[in-house]
Amino acid sequence: MQTVESTELSEIISMIVKGGIRKYKFKNSKIRPFNQQPEGNKGAIFGFRSKEAMSVTRGIVLTSEEALWENEDCLTHWTPNIFRYGTYTDDRRLFVKGHKDENLQQINTFMIDIDVKVGQECSGQDIMDRSMDLGFIPTIILETPGGFQVYYVLENPWFISNANDYNSVRIARNVSSNLRRFFAEELPVDLGCNHFGIARIPRTDNVLQFNPEMTYDIQTLIDWSFEYSADNLIDLERPKLYLVPSKNKQSDAAWVDQLLNNKQITGEKGLLGRNSAIFTMALAYYSSGKSIEDCYNDMDQFNSNLSNGLKDKEVKRAVQSAYSGNYHKAEQEKIDLLIESWGTEKSSKTPFNKTEGTSGYRSHPSTWHKFKKDRSERKYSHKHEWQADLLAFLKDKSYTYKPYFVTTKREIAEELKIPSRSLDNVLKEMQKEGILFYSVKPGRGGGIRLATRNALVQTILNVKKEVQEAYVESILSVFPLAAKLVKQYFNKPKTVRKQYQQLQLSEWDTG
Repeated sequence: MQTVESTELSEIISMIVKGGIRKYKFKNSKIRPFNQQPEGNKGAIFGFRSKEAMSVTRGIVLTSEEALWENEDCLTHWTPNIFRYGTYTDDRRLFVKGHKDENLQQINTFMIDIDVKVGQECSGQDIMDRSMDLGFIPTIILETPGGFQVYYVLENPWFISNANDYNSVRIARNVSSNLRRFFAEELPVDLGCNHFGIARIPRTDNVLQFNPEMTYDIQTLIDWSFEYSADNLIDLERPKLYLVPSKNKQSDAAWVDQLLNNKQITGEKGLLGRNSAIFTMALAYYSSGKSIEDCYNDMDQFNSNLSNGLKDKEVKRAVQSAYSGNYHKAEQEKIDLLIESWGTEKSSKTPFNKTEGTSGYRSHPSTWHKFKKDRSERKYSHKHEWQADLLAFLKDKSYTYKPYFVTTKREIAEELKIPSRSLDNVLKEMQKEGILFYSVKPGRGGGIRLATRNALVQTILNVKKEVQEAYVESILSVFPLAAKLVKQYFNKPKTVRKQYQQLQLSEWDTG
């Protein structure tokens, strides 16, 4: 883990908030220059001193970076995206409100919450490996008590407009959803947490990696999201959920019936569980015009049927929140995630309707597997298995300032039990795909020099900035074909335009 000093932490905080809050306190500032006038109205963020306090919205409203500096290492969570205002719900100013999507002023960063359960393995290197596959290196990786928090910070803030029913929020939410789903294909990502709400705050004791040059143009992420959505819609090996359009009431939809009749829903970490199921169904009841009494009765019966139900006050709280008037209807994304986790086995085979003309779901069919013979039972290995063996072999062979490993093809073939000709083919294909790079030095004292894509990028990030250029030149002298990789990550021109806030957002879509 990197050691972050207070000055670098201030740089991190300023990079994330992007001028959305004041630099200094409006009143009683201790550090504002004497001749500088207080800044005008800006936005607000929220801070929390513990996860327990966060869960009951006991926190503080912060309107300046100075206030954040005063609370350095005192907060565990915050809202890195800026809201138009923040306020308190009680006279003692203990409980906060205002961190809702409808109150967003600007989006500064996308966050991915990685929850590592007992028995699971996930490291910062695993996150970097997946990031390389994505093509975007995280700006910040935080190590948390339960896993990691990954930040992708934008070059310029994405300003939110209420035009077209907050279309700008919908676009950003699609990008965020696709980023999370991409990581979730290989890592234990919490898909259910709010996209632009509360996250872990950077502190001097939790920054695993900080790459200040790695900030991203929103249009680049939108373009990637659109392509990712399109690829996954036609990918038959990774089927997704599909909603059958309907004009009927949400409470009559088949997914409500599926959840109401599932007695096995629990509260697992990283999954939407009992509370989310009740809240989402209650929203469907609310949007359909059903009374709060009927809704509570059905949710109470549902909770009673669960093998491990919630306390009655939690059921009432979820129902009352759904009927508070702050929401319109159940969100499609939450419905998808609930059905993906808790949909009935019947629906995973074919779509069905609760009543004639009522919308139904096809639940996530990825739980059906075609079982292959174990590798030990087969005479030959698959090419992708040899590639995995080679990457695992190289993973521990590189180190800072020398990311490549020198050996001979013969030693690799004997170590990994790969036929010599097959090894040549695997190396050529992996270099063509940009997964690893190699160069061969013939004659006595020669051999093969190998470096993975991930090791090259990681070591370039780790060297000091003043020697980075010379280091890159040295790397390219050994692996000329890595020039495209280096250009992709380290020679990207930064966007100076700030036109996105003026564009017609309704014309943009991410699928």
